[in-house]
Amino acid sequence: MRIIITGGTGMIGSRLAKNLAADGHDIIILSRNPNKHSLPTGIRAEKWDARTAAGWGYLADGADAIVNLAGENISGSGFIPQRWTPDRKKRIQESRLFAGQAVTAAVAAAVHKP
Repeated sequence: MRIIITGGTGMIGSRLAKNLAADGHDIIILSRNPNKHSLPTGIRAEKWDARTAAGWGYLADGADAIVNLAGENISGSGFIPQRWTPDRKKRIQESRLFAGQAVTAAVAAAVHKP
């Protein structure tokens, strides 16, 4: 199967991608910085903007599945948790909302939908 994973470099997404690739699936990770990651065999990274399907949406055409795990890290960066200020809550919410809308737009535009 060809599976697209948004958030594929995060804690859950990276493990999911690795396990699916080990099972023989073709994995595409959508990343803001695709050249930044060293990926195992069977996984490739493509650049994406989580606010739009432009530039990557064509990948949805013919994919077997899309797993959307994209979103701002809820615990913050590093080992020190960040406070959930009103601004931070807004960023967390919008990161998931926009990513979901972008994935939905890509699926809607696909001829062969996942």
